[in-house]
Amino acid sequence: MATFSNWFRNEILGIIEGDTPVIPTQLYVAVHSTVCSSATPGTELSGDGYARVPITFERVSDIQRWNPADVTTPAASAEWPTVASFSLWDSASIGGGNYYAYGNLTTAISVDAQKAIKWPANKVIVGLGSPVT
Repeated sequence: MATFSNWFRNEILGIIEGDTPVIPTQLYVAVHSTVCSSATPGTELSGDGYARVPITFERVSDIQRWNPADVTTPAASAEWPTVASFSLWDSASIGGGNYYAYGNLTTAISVDAQKAIKWPANKVIVGLGSPVT
């Protein structure tokens, strides 16, 4: 399950204080050669055919959402650095936008030339944890 960034957590908590949150019109998946943390994203890939890709979410439960369709990066034009993590942003521009969430891979993956990364439907999950009781 993806973990929220500190920036997004602050946006959510700001609602309680009466702040107006940033509402994204589209989210994008980015991939990184290093692990992400709540405070900072990892080192995002660039070049060799890499681009952020749009992702949508649908309701799974009161506290979780997931991607209803496969999400696939463009094919690499040359071998990419080993991928260690992914993140969610509100901009298609590499290095730009607001950092919403991340997931560190349990096993880093290699992406050879002419290959792509695919997240199958229902595998990118974001949630709020346990409900308040």
